[in-house]
Amino acid sequence: MSDATTVGNDTGDIEAGETLMEIDHVSKYFSSGSGFLSGFFGSPDVKAVDDVSFEIKKGETIAVVGESGCGKSTLARTVLQLLRPTAGSVRYKGQDLTELSDKEIRPLRQNMQMIFQDPQSSLNPRMKIGQIVEEPMKAHGLYDSEGRTERAKVLLNKVGLDPSHYNRYPHEFSGGQRQRVNLARALSTDPDLIMCDEPVSALDVSIQAQVLNTMQELQDEFGVTYLFISHDLSVVRYIADRVAVMYLGQIAELANKEELFENPKHPYTEALLDAIPVPDPRATNARGTLEGDVPSPINPPSGCRFRTRCPKVIQPGALGKEPTDLPDEVQAARLQSYELEPAVWQDTLAFTRAVNRRSFVLDEGESDQTEISLPPEEVRTRLESLFFKNGWPEGEVERTINAAIDSLSNGEWEDAATLLSNTFEENSICAIEQPTYTVAPERGDIHVVNCHLHR
Repeated sequence: MSDATTVGNDTGDIEAGETLMEIDHVSKYFSSGSGFLSGFFGSPDVKAVDDVSFEIKKGETIAVVGESGCGKSTLARTVLQLLRPTAGSVRYKGQDLTELSDKEIRPLRQNMQMIFQDPQSSLNPRMKIGQIVEEPMKAHGLYDSEGRTERAKVLLNKVGLDPSHYNRYPHEFSGGQRQRVNLARALSTDPDLIMCDEPVSALDVSIQAQVLNTMQELQDEFGVTYLFISHDLSVVRYIADRVAVMYLGQIAELANKEELFENPKHPYTEALLDAIPVPDPRATNARGTLEGDVPSPINPPSGCRFRTRCPKVIQPGALGKEPTDLPDEVQAARLQSYELEPAVWQDTLAFTRAVNRRSFVLDEGESDQTEISLPPEEVRTRLESLFFKNGWPEGEVERTINAAIDSLSNGEWEDAATLLSNTFEENSICAIEQPTYTVAPERGDIHVVNCHLHR
């Protein structure tokens, strides 16, 4: 029997800081259709994860953050092969897991464990916690019955629980204690990697800190690697070494934790950091918010995924004089809008998006927003006070806006929205090309930013 009192993680050929896993251009699509007819006529795919690449180093905690629905959990489950990727490869110690069958992957699963978000539903209420911790060892044929019992008690002690509670049921514990049971279960097979899917989001703040401290202590002792999924940037800043920011199935930014928090490059990262609550009731600065809704993953925007909500979209004419490989007609379209003053361009962009969302009322006396009884000059005056406080655009931009105003005066919102979007947003480099750049970091590790502002 193996020594059940020795709890460690020996990967042999992988040293701390070396690459443990490589995620290379991984995508995971789901069919959006259901029912009999979808099998004949087909249905568009939901692009939950789309062309994601990064590596995980032994002994580190790499966090994946983003809004709900951005693909964080799907990415984690794809990395562990709980979901098979649509494209790309996942290499564990150089071995491509995507080429292995379920039977061939099974022995490797003892090296890759998972902690789920809900500490209650992830534990079998009919099993005692000792049995729960022993179950992975039993599934992988580790130790005999006596050895598994001894090891389970050692692990319960390691995660801060009393080994005498071995025969208690999950309902007899608090949420934080149940999550410690989950942690003990994940450690039972000496894994190299533990995927943590928002492991503390269901816990009180004080209990969160206790569980996070325990996870760090265990990482220092056993050298385990964490892939930490979260939407809480305060938690991420406390526990992570590197941070990957996801938006709509793609990584927007990836950097060392301190580099990302102190020197964010992507506008989406800046917006997330700006939205962190300030723990000071006297603070008067309003927290930043993103306008608009997250686009559908069935039909994501072209170019940069974040461009439909980004406050820093590049003007069509801003890069127009640079040599490009774009077709002449596309290049000509970009040159239709010369470079405006930054403040005026922001006003123009805000106006374009407001028309798309129909988020303003021109004539408060009308019950139906599409029935505008105001003449074009009055519409222009009201729009100027609503959006163009930094000055009215001139030249080609003014002609485009005046044409949109004529459409609005006739209640033709759709025509106005199409004209403005096609002229200003769709001709931007942000809509034409997908960005992928690496910028020199001010500190720490490599800094990847998928944003044309850093081309």
